[in-house]
Parts: sequence; C-alpha cells; structure tokens
Amino acid sequence: MPTKPYTANINSETGIAYGYIAASALDSDLVNELMDNGHDRNAALAYEAWEQETANKIQADGENVSDEEAREEAESRSHEFWENWEEEEPNVGGEYKGVKYGSSWLGGALNFFVFESPVTTTKARMASPCVPNAGILDTLDGNVVAYDVPADWSGHQDKTQQKPS
Repeated sequence: MPTKPYTANINSETGIAYGYIAASALDSDLVNELMDNGHDRNAALAYEAWEQETANKIQADGENVSDEEAREEAESRSHEFWENWEEEEPNVGGEYKGVKYGSSWLGGALNFFVFESPVTTTKARMASPCVPNAGILDTLDGNVVAYDVPADWSGHQDKTQQKPS
C-alpha cells in the first residue's frame, strides 16, 4: 500500500496546509484559554526524562529495587521536578472547539499552528522558510488552501471559509 510522503506543515491525510497565525491576531482571552487548557508538550517530555533519570539513580544508589519499583519511587518524588520547572516559551498543544492547535515561538513572539479545523481558507499566504508550506492566516490575501481558525477567534471575516472535504 503506497504511503504519502511526509511534507512539512501539510496534513498528510488531507493534503491541506497547516494554518499559522500570530497570537496577536487572535482574541487575547482566547489565547489565554488555549495556553491554559492545552497540554504542555515540553513539560511532559522533560518530566519523562527526569523520571527515568531519577529511577536510574535510585537503582544505581544500590537500592535493590525493580525497574517498576524505581519508577514508582521516582513518581512519588515528582514534586521535586515540578517545584523547579520553569519554561519561558511553553510548547502547548490541544484541541479547542474542533480546532487542533499547537503553540510556536518565532523570535520570542507567540504563534499558533492550526493542524486541523472545521474550516479552511483559500486565501492564506505561503509561509516563509521558518514554517515551510504552512498558510499564514494573519492577512488573508494569498492563494494557499490552509486550515483556518473560526472567524470569531480572530475577527477576520474570510468569505471563502469552508468546511474541508
């Protein structure tokens, strides 16, 4: 069975470009909602690495415990990780009102990828090499088909918004 080749920032199932939009182009309350309710992917990865390292240390310290017991002991010490966890640019992802999204930081500015959405646009701009193949949603004066945010998220009223087929 042939598989579709991977193309950066294109949904491999639908062939539709991911949308990319500056947080400043979105309603500020919505941005807070997305950041607060999404899953922090960096924190999850960092915690997994910390937990494994701590479990390895428990076993290396001569404690005669199984891998599972060492991991359980590390998990019981999780407060040590979370008390010290700081992140300047959280990498948050989730789904909100049918839109699958992920945060992205470019030059210190918060942006969002739109991985899937109930709506698309035919007027996105082609993104720069920083986010190849993505459709820029801040100003809709291009000709790229991309997943879009619902109109009430940004205030832009793209009359070409449609449901992806």
